[in-house]
Amino acid sequence: MVSAPVDKTTKKHIDADTRRRMLVAAALRVMKREGIAAATTRAICAEAGMPHGAFHYCFRSKQELYAALLATDINITLDVEWPAVDPRAEPVENLRTLLRSWWSAVETDPEAQLVLSELVNLALRDPELGELPAWGHRTYLDKAVSRVDHFAAEARLHLTIDTRAFAEMVVAALGGVIDSWLSHRDATTAVETLDGFAGLFATLTRPVPDDRDHPPG
Repeated sequence: MVSAPVDKTTKKHIDADTRRRMLVAAALRVMKREGIAAATTRAICAEAGMPHGAFHYCFRSKQELYAALLATDINITLDVEWPAVDPRAEPVENLRTLLRSWWSAVETDPEAQLVLSELVNLALRDPELGELPAWGHRTYLDKAVSRVDHFAAEARLHLTIDTRAFAEMVVAALGGVIDSWLSHRDATTAVETLDGFAGLFATLTRPVPDDRDHPPG
């Protein structure tokens, strides 16, 4: 009697945290491709290459998945490569360069921006997710404050208002332009609007004096 061959292959164990990250990434891909409504638990698991039961092993509900999505760094607008800032240029020119560099991230992945907008609106209407939009805004604003500080130092500019207030205005302007663009998809209008905001923000700065121009008397 010939015994059956022994299957020596073993399934690679994937820990729960890794499965959660894979499902979150899969959910984002489905949402970007087909919209939030299409992101059923079955579709998400299929996208991740996992059995359907894996979803409920990692998440208690779709709300918990949405929370995980909003908690990830889905909004990458401020994470683009740092633009070339010239301290000899006019403040408006450097601000225009900065805003346009952040805008480039929107044009690179517009579907991610749409998903982010949809998720925030959904969270605002769901008591279980109600605190997430405020948390996301604070996190994004903290990052913006850091970027504005870095920009002001490189451009040798002094802000005439509090840095956080300045960053809040920048975030509001950028968010408003993104929301409008998601409706009309006119990139030229979006960039022209950002250039206009650069002019307004420039009025809230003044150049840092160069000590070499004012030697001690």
